[in-house]
Amino acid sequence: MTRAIRSADAEFQVLDALRTNRQKRNRENAFLVEGVRNIDAVFTHDWSVRSVLVSGGAKRSSWAEAICARAPDVVELDAPLFARLTAREEAPEVVLVVQKRRPSLDEVVVHAGFVATVLDRPTYPGNIGTILRSTDALGGSAVFTIGHGADPYDPQSVRASTGSFFAVPIVEIDNADQLKSWATERGVHLVATDETGEPNLGAIPAPPVALMLGNETAGLSRALREAADVTVAIAMSGSASSLNVGAAHAIVLHAATNH
Repeated sequence: MTRAIRSADAEFQVLDALRTNRQKRNRENAFLVEGVRNIDAVFTHDWSVRSVLVSGGAKRSSWAEAICARAPDVVELDAPLFARLTAREEAPEVVLVVQKRRPSLDEVVVHAGFVATVLDRPTYPGNIGTILRSTDALGGSAVFTIGHGADPYDPQSVRASTGSFFAVPIVEIDNADQLKSWATERGVHLVATDETGEPNLGAIPAPPVALMLGNETAGLSRALREAADVTVAIAMSGSASSLNVGAAHAIVLHAATNH
């Protein structure tokens, strides 16, 4: 079914809020997806698509037509309205409205090679996307976010993942006690990454493990540091005193998955 939105009506206001407002995304249990790799990944990994949004009058490629054919609902917006739903300078062919997946810790399957990443109050959604991409590429099993931080479903996070968002389980955790209880029950070692730790990534226990990375400014919370079974650091040389959290994550994850 194809229908049209020709003005900034109530339905459009909801769509626009999905782009910018975390509370609206939570309330609607949906988020926006753009970009060819991300959209292809939505279908590859069987996420539920609510609508495909297209620009009225725009010529569509065979790929875009195929995407529209797979959706239960196609919404044609006037071009100026459609342009408001993307941060890209050149408007995409389609934007998807996708239903969120909100797995709980109890749904996470822990296996012999399990390596999860725990992000403590991440500040920047783009970093979440980058870490999802590294997790997918390097054999990680899941990404957990803990505490009040950036929204994993923010469009910046989804874009930065280049499709990996839809391949890697993302679990939102309330606090350190919840994580510690889960890890103890399932035999998962909690590994803190902190500059005070041992500068030897060989000290990371064999999987199953969960690698805990701190907030970009404040580092790991005291509660997570105290919950850790072991604390490690990346040995630094040269004049740099620290690494971007995305770069640090890739180094530590590679060490953990090649134990």
